[in-house]
Amino acid sequence: MVGPEPPKLTPEASKKDWSISDFEIGRPLGKGKFGRVYLTREIKSKYIVALKVIFKEQIEKYKLHHQLRREMEIQNALRHPNVLRLYGWFDDSERIFLILEYAHNGELFKELREAGHF
Repeated sequence: MVGPEPPKLTPEASKKDWSISDFEIGRPLGKGKFGRVYLTREIKSKYIVALKVIFKEQIEKYKLHHQLRREMEIQNALRHPNVLRLYGWFDDSERIFLILEYAHNGELFKELREAGHF
């Protein structure tokens, strides 16, 4: 059985095409210095994604504009089975939201830490 298709999140789709109201936010998957990641479902397609929420205040504070933009460009362009896909993004006055492919088995770093090596 084939699951639902990923939402139509293409580089051509502008950030204005998405808002937080398009998603059902689920449990937290992790947190970092600049934000958090949540298990999320796109309402129309029911497709499961990870929503990375980054606080603009932190990006400003640490002057990470260029690094974030570059990460987004690279992740959006790559098509590799071992690299999570960036489907799209949007923002509000305080946060940037990255719509990412959901990794069902969790973080690679966690797997590596538990195994010691691959």
